[in-house]
Amino acid sequence: MDASSLIKPKILSSESYQALLVGQYGSRDYLFRDVQEESLHELFLLSDTARVQHVSDIMVHVPKPDPAYFLHTGTLDIIADKIRDDAINLVIIDVNLKPTQLKNLEEYLKVRVLGRVELILDIFAMRAKTKEAALQVELAQLTYILPRLKGLGGVLSRLGGGIGTRGPGETMLEADRRHIRRRILTLKKELESVSKHRENTRKNRTPLSFAIVGYTNAGKTSLLNILSSSSKNLLAEDRLFATLDSYTRKVYLGEYEYKPLYATATDTVGFIRNLPLNLAAAFKSTLEEIAHVDSIVLVADASSVRVFEEIEVVKSEIKKLGIDENSIMIFFNKDDIILKINKKDIQQKYPDAIWGNTMSKDGVKNLRNKMYEMAVVVSLQKTGKSL
Repeated sequence: MDASSLIKPKILSSESYQALLVGQYGSRDYLFRDVQEESLHELFLLSDTARVQHVSDIMVHVPKPDPAYFLHTGTLDIIADKIRDDAINLVIIDVNLKPTQLKNLEEYLKVRVLGRVELILDIFAMRAKTKEAALQVELAQLTYILPRLKGLGGVLSRLGGGIGTRGPGETMLEADRRHIRRRILTLKKELESVSKHRENTRKNRTPLSFAIVGYTNAGKTSLLNILSSSSKNLLAEDRLFATLDSYTRKVYLGEYEYKPLYATATDTVGFIRNLPLNLAAAFKSTLEEIAHVDSIVLVADASSVRVFEEIEVVKSEIKKLGIDENSIMIFFNKDDIILKINKKDIQQKYPDAIWGNTMSKDGVKNLRNKMYEMAVVVSLQKTGKSL
């Protein structure tokens, strides 16, 4: 590769990105276009987390993806017109694009183009606060980039950093595959060391433990702040992937046999649909924490039109950890912004779920009572006593 191709242009600040968001639906999705529109709304939330200015969005019909561009030339010409009319310099498409498609789209549209995964990786790089999160994010990025290095080469050389290449992405062009593979092995070893440290830490915790899991931005961190009543609240933002780290807090549940009953509750990284398995695997050391708890509180956004699908996304991931579904209790958050008819449908499917709102703290007392009941049962099981 010519050395001149590695000269990087001035990196744009996130505030300078004027984005066009492109949602898409295929022939099979035609009758469920509202579902794809919800996915486009989720893309808007992702772009907002990445500090991108949303200028406009469109929903396009893709009956059969074009191998070279994913989108067809007629659609691309419409997008090109919008780019010119609205001074767009970033296009984000709500699909997982192939490297060659990314490269071809940028050459056709003459602006930066990202797919859903590239945007999520960028957010991962932005939101990693602790050393463990940074290790996991770098592993996720390198694992994603390695098999695509050849196809992304031209794209990376033109981007030169900034959104979509934050973290290690902007240096990958100058690194050979052997170096990347060595770095991946090193990251995995470091994360194994973190896992062992976690295991030792768990031995010193209270014998009763809960994990708070859920789809990204469902309200997990807000719930943990309320349950723990800690003087130092964890950062809870109305953004996707506000939490990439695993935090544990002590939670008071009530009195048992004239003594205070405490448990630990751990916040976890949120799940999201259409995330490639190898990226989710990068957060294995964090997710393993879920496998060692006594019970799970699954927080669901009751107002989401895809709430059933989001619950299944979460359940399918924790099932891979060998967790018994009977140990899961569901807390439907944001019940103040849900239609009565939708709430009735959800209640029929999940009759034992608890409803509430972390903003007003409604329903949290009921959840704490249910956690208390489960903690007592677990405590009796561990001591060999009977009810």
